[in-house]
Amino acid sequence: MKKSLFAIILLIAFNHSSFAQQAKVKKYTTPLCGTVVLKDVDDKYNALIYSLEMPEPDAQAEQKKLAEIKAKMQKTFPHQRSAVQQRTTSVGAPVVFVSYVSDSMSGIPPDNYSAVSDSNKSVCVMNDLISVHNATTGAFLTRKTLSLFSTSIGLSPGTYYRYDPKVVYDPQADRFICIMLCGTNATNYIAMGFSNTNDPSGSWAFYKFPGNFANDTTWFDYPAISITQNEVFFTGNKIKNDSSWQAGFKESVIYQVRKADGYNAAATLTYQIWDSVQYNNQPLRCLYPLNPGDGIQGPSQYFLSNRDFDVTNDSVFLVKVPDTIGSSSNILTVTPLVSATSYGVPPDGRQPDTSVTLATNDGRVLGGFITANQIQFVSTTVVPATGASGIYHGIISNYSTAPVLQGQIFTIDTLDMGYPNISYAGNVSGSNEAIISFDYSGPATYPSYGAIFYDGSTYSDMTNIKSGDSSIKILSGKEQRWGDYSGSQPQWNALGVVWVEGIYGRKDHTYGNYLAQLASPTFTGVPVVRHPSAASSLYPNPAIELVSLEFNVDQEQLFSFVIYDAQGRIVDKLLDKFCTEGENVIQFNVAPLLQGTYFVKATGDKGENIAAHTFVRR
Repeated sequence: MKKSLFAIILLIAFNHSSFAQQAKVKKYTTPLCGTVVLKDVDDKYNALIYSLEMPEPDAQAEQKKLAEIKAKMQKTFPHQRSAVQQRTTSVGAPVVFVSYVSDSMSGIPPDNYSAVSDSNKSVCVMNDLISVHNATTGAFLTRKTLSLFSTSIGLSPGTYYRYDPKVVYDPQADRFICIMLCGTNATNYIAMGFSNTNDPSGSWAFYKFPGNFANDTTWFDYPAISITQNEVFFTGNKIKNDSSWQAGFKESVIYQVRKADGYNAAATLTYQIWDSVQYNNQPLRCLYPLNPGDGIQGPSQYFLSNRDFDVTNDSVFLVKVPDTIGSSSNILTVTPLVSATSYGVPPDGRQPDTSVTLATNDGRVLGGFITANQIQFVSTTVVPATGASGIYHGIISNYSTAPVLQGQIFTIDTLDMGYPNISYAGNVSGSNEAIISFDYSGPATYPSYGAIFYDGSTYSDMTNIKSGDSSIKILSGKEQRWGDYSGSQPQWNALGVVWVEGIYGRKDHTYGNYLAQLASPTFTGVPVVRHPSAASSLYPNPAIELVSLEFNVDQEQLFSFVIYDAQGRIVDKLLDKFCTEGENVIQFNVAPLLQGTYFVKATGDKGENIAAHTFVRR
């Protein structure tokens, strides 16, 4: 594939005054549902079922509103090779410190997200699993289904199935917060868990919130989460019962929650809900709560919204909740901003298997961070010059006083990009630097995962984090689910280092979930973790009989596979095997072992190591 790199950059334009909105806000409380120790959850089989058909009611809606918009967009911006002159860049690309398969099973799509602590514990969530890893090696510490993890909320997973999980790490409190949705329509709730220590395998306190808080026959969909110094915010869209997220949208709402209550497993959790968030009497859609950039901010929290269903638009809306729960200054404001660079609904992602495409959904804001003087954010957009799917990168200067929006579009010729995210990556150059990660595919490129570095003015070439091994082809129709979002978070005790999680296509045409630690090219510190090992994953875990260890090899070599006990003593050698470059799988029977915890590790004769994986023999 010829990699042509461009950035279409038009520097900006306009801003308007902020407007105090007649948004409604009301305070609530909810009782503690219970606590659970994650590692002790009895989930012997991690059993899951998922449908191979486009889920209802999305299947109907995809043939209607969004499909019609995308058809119009493709006529307006047909696929073509770009006439923009190829450019080169002297900006260094992100460096991969750590990378591994974060899990091997998923829903459709995985909706994968992650958070990593300062002590290098990673928590990865997706439909319908949560797993905790040693971020140094990628070894599983525990892995459970979301329904059993959140069983204390008292909602049967048969009716209130779990989906759309998000997780965030709070470096100020050294704790994790996880949210997930439970059921739809009249059976819709939001579950929120707070880790009670810095060990995510330990105790969590769970609370639940009604999705239909206004009793208006709507349900809560598509959560996004962020934290301030004192609170955690999450947003979602209110959808009319028995309608799709495309056609049944009513409004977006904001939940504002006191963090300390949850961390302390308080008997009662205090929160408030903002609704009727509008501009010109029209509800703002898909409010995205901005994440911290170089440190946890507050008490105010900012949000972004755009016209995500338009073929082309130039407007972005900056929303501010000014203070903590119960404050007398609680007046929500909306500031409309206009960029000289327009965005639009992205086309679906192409694959080498031309019979199927990857759904990019609409053009909503998918990631963003806020620093002392600036906001940066990303969404997926059509690239007018090529008709491809690219990344809209927005920068809002002086956001708290006189905000001004600069819009830019990043694209690589022959590729389609989807589900970007962005994190702060330092200020070495005197400008706020960022790492932008994204899924990508193309007519000659299997679904893969990559990232670029932005130095405050220029983009780097792409770092390929994980190449795909095949097209994604699971659903029976032409359009395949690609995702809803991807994960990105700074390494808080090593600014300039960022953790990201995304998707690639596996050989079996399903989703691979991949976690990586990246560093900016200007990062001069010592990496928290230097991981030379090949990416790998082990499943099922716990196990009674057969276990599979899936791993990648950088170069052909002879590997020795050894089992160790929990004290690090050699139990037995499995085999010596010559492994070829690329993806390999070893399967072995754990039945001869006594019940307990073990490690399996492989060492190559050319110095390459496969990460040591913990497994439990039931």
